[in-house]
Amino acid sequence: MIWEKLPLDQEKVRALASRYGVDLLTASILARRGVGEPEEMLFYMENDLKFLHNPFLFTDMEDAVNRIVSAREEEERVLVFGDRDVDGIAGISLLVRALEDMGISVSWRLPVGDDPYGLTIEAVEAFAAQDGTLIITVDCGISCCKEIRRARELGIDTIIVDHHNPPAGELPPACAVINPKVENSGYPFRDLAGCGVAAKLVWALRFAETEFYGEDMTLLNVRPVNGAYVLEAALLRNLLPVDSFTETLVPGLVAVDESRLKRFFHGPVFVYGAKIQEAMLREIFGKNTDISLVDLEPEFVKLFPEVRGKSLLRLKENFRLCCFKNGSVSELDVFVDLFTSWVLRRERRLSDAYTSLFDVVAIGTLADMMPLHNENRIIVGAGLSLLNSAKPRDGLRELLRLQNLLGKTISARDISWQLTPVINAAGRMGEPEKAVALLLSANAQEREALARDIVELNERRKKIGDDLWETVLPGARESFERNAGKFVFVCDERIPRGITGIIAQRLVKFFEAPAAACAVMDGRVVGSLRSTRGCAALGFLEACSDILSEFGGHDFAAGFNLLLEALPRFEKKIDELMPHISLEELGEEKVTIDAELPPSYLKPGIEEILAFFAPYGKDNPPLTFLTPGVVLEELDFMGKKEQVHTRLLVRAGEHAWPAVFWNSASRVGTDFQRNDKVNIVYQVEKNFFQNRETPRLSIIDIKRQG
Repeated sequence: MIWEKLPLDQEKVRALASRYGVDLLTASILARRGVGEPEEMLFYMENDLKFLHNPFLFTDMEDAVNRIVSAREEEERVLVFGDRDVDGIAGISLLVRALEDMGISVSWRLPVGDDPYGLTIEAVEAFAAQDGTLIITVDCGISCCKEIRRARELGIDTIIVDHHNPPAGELPPACAVINPKVENSGYPFRDLAGCGVAAKLVWALRFAETEFYGEDMTLLNVRPVNGAYVLEAALLRNLLPVDSFTETLVPGLVAVDESRLKRFFHGPVFVYGAKIQEAMLREIFGKNTDISLVDLEPEFVKLFPEVRGKSLLRLKENFRLCCFKNGSVSELDVFVDLFTSWVLRRERRLSDAYTSLFDVVAIGTLADMMPLHNENRIIVGAGLSLLNSAKPRDGLRELLRLQNLLGKTISARDISWQLTPVINAAGRMGEPEKAVALLLSANAQEREALARDIVELNERRKKIGDDLWETVLPGARESFERNAGKFVFVCDERIPRGITGIIAQRLVKFFEAPAAACAVMDGRVVGSLRSTRGCAALGFLEACSDILSEFGGHDFAAGFNLLLEALPRFEKKIDELMPHISLEELGEEKVTIDAELPPSYLKPGIEEILAFFAPYGKDNPPLTFLTPGVVLEELDFMGKKEQVHTRLLVRAGEHAWPAVFWNSASRVGTDFQRNDKVNIVYQVEKNFFQNRETPRLSIIDIKRQG
C-alpha cells in the first residue's frame, strides 16, 4: 500500500488559520483537501439554516408554489409520484405531509412489484379517471416526456421535482421544473438529493403563507462620504436580492425622480434608523422630499437585543460573514443579512418546519451518495442532530430500535450501513409502499408492524443477493475477459428486477470495472449500470440511445430498459464501444493521509477536529492520520467464524489507544508483532459496546520502523 501525503504550502496554511480562526492542524487538513474558498468554508464553519440557499433561486419555484396554492383554493386532487428508492420514499413522505398540512386532497404512488422506473402513462390515466388535475413527481420525472405530454392532453398539470441529469434536447412540458441539474435552473448547487429538492419546495410553500411572499421590498441605506452621500439599495423578493444599485450623490444636484432610487419604489422602503436616514435624504434631495420609510431598527432590537444602539457601520466591524466573502462587505450587506435573519426568526414556522424535514432528507442524501460539500453539510448535520434527539420521527424511531441504533450517537456511516439498506430493501423487493406508509402512518401498532416487515424484506434481499452472486459470477468473469477488463455485463432471467443495482455494484467492487446487471421480464430487459474509474454511466448509455427504450440517472449510477428482441443489438453495441472506453489506471492501492500526528498529539481531544470536518461521506471521507513511532503493546486475534482480524493496544506517548486492524491476522509475525515500534495509518472512530461509546483507532496499514 502506498502512503500518499500531499505537500503543503505553509504560507497558505497560515493564511487559512488566520482568516478563519482555526488551528494550524485544521488548516493543514483543509489545505490538503483543497478546501479554502470562502463560499465553501462557510459550510464547514456555520450550521445555521439561514445559510442554506434560498429555494426561490430556482427559476420555476414561484410558479410551482402558485400552482399548488391554486390547487388548494380550487380543492383539486393532487398526486405525488416518486421513485421506489430511499431518496424517492423520503421525498414522497415530505411532500405528502406538507400538502396534507395545507388541507390539500393528496394521494401518493410509486412503482411497486415489477413496475418500471418513473411516471407511467397508466398512472397518469388512472389519476385522470379520479378527476385528478395536478401531479408532482419527486426524484423522477425529468425524462418522462411522453407521460407528461399525455397528462397535459388529459388536463393534468405536472410539477417536476427531481435531481437526475436531464435528457438531451427538450424537457417535459411541465408547468414547473425544479431540478438543480437543469440548465438555467437558477440554483447555485447541483448536488442536492431528490428529497433535498422536495424539502426546498416544502419550505417555499411555508414561506408562501407569510406576508412576505411575492412582495417586492426595498432595503435602503444612506451614508455620508467626502461631502457627498452614497445611496445603496437592494430590491428583495421572497428574501432574494433581485436588483441593487449604489449611487454617489452631491446634495442639491439631483431630484428624487431623477435618481436611480426611483425604480426601487415597489411598496415600502425599509431602513435601519429612520430618523438619521430621512435627514440625509432631505439633505440630498431637499427639505420637501417625501419618501415613506419603514424603520426596522426597533423590530431588529426586539429579536436581536445585541444590535441596540449600534449603527450598520459598527455592526459591520464584527460581521462574521466578512471572512466568507470575496471582496468587501458593505453596510447594505449587513442590513440584508439582518433582515433575512429577522424574517426567519419572526416566522418560526419557517425554521421549525425546515428543521423537522432534515432527518429523512439526511437519510436520502446519504443513500443517494450525494457529495457532502456546500449546503449538504448543513442539511446532513441538521438531520443527524434530529436523529440523535430524544424523540426521533415516528417511523424512523421504530427502525432505529430494530437496528439497535436507539441510544447510540448516530453517524453518517451508521445511516449508510444500517438504515438506508433496510429502507432500500422495501423498494428492491417490490414493496416500497411499506416504507412510505411507515413514514406517514399515525398508528403506532401499524408502524411497528411495517418496520418489522421492512427489516424482514432486507434479510430476504441479502439472501437472494448472496445466492445469485454465485449464479452470475461465471458469466461475469467471461464478460470481463471478453471486454478486456473494461466492462462487465450480466443478464439473467433469475435476477429479480429489484436486485439489479445491488448485483451491479457488487460486480464493480469485485472486478474494479463498470458493470451492468439486467433482469428479463415481460419481453423487456431492465438493467442497472454502476460505474467507476472515471467512466460516466450516462455517457455510456447515451451511446446506446438508439437501442434503449429508456435510460436515466446520475454520472456513476443509472438505469435503463430495452425490448428483449433488442438485446443482441445491445450486446453488439457494447462490443463496439469497448475500444473507445478508457478507464483510470488501477496501480497499487493508495491511502491518502490528511495529517501526520506525532505520538504526543494522539490524545483525547482529537475528537474536536473530527467533529469540525463531520459529517463524512462522498467527497468528504473520514480523516486519515499517520503517526510514527507508536508501540504495539498488546495484540489479539478476533473474528466470528475465523480469526482473521487483530485487536491491538497502541501506545502513543502518554496515552494508550484500543485499535482494530481488519483482515490483518495473516500479517502478524511477518509485517508486525507485539512490542514492535511501528508507523501506523488510521482513522479514529467510535466503538459502541455494552451501551458505552469509546474512541478507538481503525488501522488502515502498519509499517515497522527502520
